[in-house]
Amino acid sequence: MRTTFWACVVGVCLACGLSGLGCGGDDDGATPGDSAGSAGGGGSGAASCSGLDTSALVSELSPAEVEQACKGYRRCSAEQVTVEYVCLMQGVLGAAYGDDAGTSDAELQAKCSELVEGCMADPSQAEQLMEQALMEVDAKPCAQPTQCTATIAEIDACAAEVRAYTRDVLPACSALTMAFYEQSDEDPAVLDGACSKLNVGCLPLLLTPSDD
Repeated sequence: MRTTFWACVVGVCLACGLSGLGCGGDDDGATPGDSAGSAGGGGSGAASCSGLDTSALVSELSPAEVEQACKGYRRCSAEQVTVEYVCLMQGVLGAAYGDDAGTSDAELQAKCSELVEGCMADPSQAEQLMEQALMEVDAKPCAQPTQCTATIAEIDACAAEVRAYTRDVLPACSALTMAFYEQSDEDPAVLDGACSKLNVGCLPLLLTPSDD
């Protein structure tokens, strides 16, 4: 489950839905089942992004149910990314890696704010990026889990933590520092939570395959 910090940041856009990618920064607007209650485990019949019974064992899902669950988790991730989020992402990345990149905390913050304001003044590009990425992610095939002994409730818990992580991974422009970009070799803390309880064979339900 090794993954880098920046892979997660970019994954917010490409794998989650920009998809990632709008309904807002909390789970209140997600599809039925994208709730703290269901993510915590829930009982039989509780709602889930997968649309499946949360007590169901992944190892016993049919190919059609795997496809349904995979697409459901992608959809829940996609619904939390907004134009505001995309613009912030462009500001944060552009401040350090774009033209006239900042070389100090103050310069990074100023450049980030400038880019975000420009993006929000004409959000059509961000909307187009979101639509394109969502189509690309949706077109990717779902892989069959292997030797996954988890329940849908346990998958829900991991998925909810990943969504919470991606919501908070980007700092506001005013809080941007040089140190933020030095996290490239760190694993996100989310991997120490509910996701750490899942074996690698469960991950196809949650991860969008890369083109590599």
